[in-house]
Amino acid sequence: MNAAAWTAVDEGFLRAYQWSGALAGGEDKPYRRGFLLVGGPVGLAVTGAASIARNQAKKAEAERAAVPTWHHLGNADVIVTNQRLIGSGNGQTGSFWYAEMSPLQMAPGAGGSPAVEFQAKSQPVLRLESPWSPMLYVFVHHLVDGRPPGVPMPVGLLDRARAQGRIA
Repeated sequence: MNAAAWTAVDEGFLRAYQWSGALAGGEDKPYRRGFLLVGGPVGLAVTGAASIARNQAKKAEAERAAVPTWHHLGNADVIVTNQRLIGSGNGQTGSFWYAEMSPLQMAPGAGGSPAVEFQAKSQPVLRLESPWSPMLYVFVHHLVDGRPPGVPMPVGLLDRARAQGRIA
């Protein structure tokens, strides 16, 4: 049997599983309908068709703008305390109090690594992407909830870990 190579992502999920077992918004673009009619049967038909076409174009533009777009802000060091998450990178530091942010959620990262997402009060959604994101998820939930969460594991990871002797 040829098992897939073990990666940093696999290691991050396995460690999170072990620790827990024993842890995009998009632009708000309003869509407003409009309607203009000019008199006469031909005028009504032409202006009605033009209004429908314009409404479809505005609706399509609003749908495109609502798709979340992620912007890479750079690498950061993350510190987890019992009250907040602190990120430091590119000469800046951000502090996110657990009491003022949404719960951390596991999410797929853009680069293939796992990620965690949360939203601080009055700020856009923030995504932290790393092979070790599952560990961050476990530790923060353990601190905030008082118990480690279940970790959503990639299919077949535990079987591969057992086959390679990484867990019993």
